[in-house]
Amino acid sequence: MNMKGIYFLGLVLSTAFGLNAQKNVFVQLSPKVEGNDLQLATTLTDVYGNAFNVSYFDYYLSNVQLVHDGGQIMTLDQQVYLIEPLNNTIYLGYLGVNQVEEIRFGVGVPASLNTISGADAIDITAYPDGDPLSYQDPSMHWGWTSGYSCMIVGGNGDSNGDGTPDAMFEIHSLGNQNYANVSLPVIGTEIYTDQLDIHINCNLDVWLNGVDLATVGVLHGTSGDNTVVMNNPETRPVFTQDQTAGVVTTEKIPGKIWFYNSASLFTAQWEGIKNASTISIIDVQGRIIASKSINSLNGIFELADLASGTYKVSLTDSENKVLKMINAVR
Repeated sequence: MNMKGIYFLGLVLSTAFGLNAQKNVFVQLSPKVEGNDLQLATTLTDVYGNAFNVSYFDYYLSNVQLVHDGGQIMTLDQQVYLIEPLNNTIYLGYLGVNQVEEIRFGVGVPASLNTISGADAIDITAYPDGDPLSYQDPSMHWGWTSGYSCMIVGGNGDSNGDGTPDAMFEIHSLGNQNYANVSLPVIGTEIYTDQLDIHINCNLDVWLNGVDLATVGVLHGTSGDNTVVMNNPETRPVFTQDQTAGVVTTEKIPGKIWFYNSASLFTAQWEGIKNASTISIIDVQGRIIASKSINSLNGIFELADLASGTYKVSLTDSENKVLKMINAVR
């Protein structure tokens, strides 16, 4: 074989290898108001400059598709995810992707699962505890006929303009007709060779555009301001990505960290990380589930009986500075 043939064969093999690469893919949907992280029970400002606060903010995300590696479309098996302020990272799976160019998803529960008329719908009592379509607090379900809320948000608006939120509001948007479809160009952050994180901002102030929170009151329904709210993800920048997406801020520190699962153990492993003094497993609410003091460049941390869920694995130095952090799933 001549040199041109060898080069061509190498190109084909390297391309095929790249296309068959597998990555753990995570999506983090960070709730924001005016570009800042959403703080519950804190006075905020809406798009009109009025004060408000939020007690809860939950929504369903479903029918996720990834456009990857030059326009290939991948549809995910799991249909529905519940997104909450402190539980906003979802694991899409160990997928055959290198780069993700766009993410597509719906906001709400698909019609086939939503109400008594849905082809695949079952009663809420049949779902196991912990399933997104089981009972939630606050409730996301409005009965077998009305189905699930696409999004719920509650808090207080400012009724007299004095800067103090005092007028209660509840917006619970229902109805198959209010299911919103979103397509968002994205850049994934390659945390490690087999992990890709997609960081998305969910801008609550933009989502509530067109609604006067001081006067809306309790609004559980399928029309009026409920429709206004659910039109916004399709027509306004409710879901966005920062210009710095794809940049790993801790990548200047040499070394790597990864995870893997067996039937009985969750294992985190690190390699070539200097000055690490602690490894921690952190849940979605920011609680340290387990930690261990370390003093070596390379090592393994095994944890038995870790509940199923999404976590962060963090390596910190003696001053509690994060050296490396990855998302992980059990």
